[in-house]
Amino acid sequence: MENQELIIIDVFCKEYQIEINFIHDLEEFGLIQIVKHQEKNYLDKNQLVFIEKILRLHNDLNINKEGIEIILDLQEKENQLLSEINYLRKRLGLYE
Repeated sequence: MENQELIIIDVFCKEYQIEINFIHDLEEFGLIQIVKHQEKNYLDKNQLVFIEKILRLHNDLNINKEGIEIILDLQEKENQLLSEINYLRKRLGLYE
């Protein structure tokens, strides 16, 4: 807990002008993690960029939680495939 930088969810929601229920819905859906400490709810600062991405998808593009989950999953798979392609290119370079 000492190494984590935490943001109080209430403060985060006021700053980003979103409802607290939306953050709790994201946690229930498994998209983010809420840190509970001394009966308060926090977000890990390391998740901030990821949460902002989710908020942009939801607010700017009107994508629901199910759609956001699919988009994030596809992006993760794309990154894995790109890593595999780079690995295979390096291996192939050994034979050229």
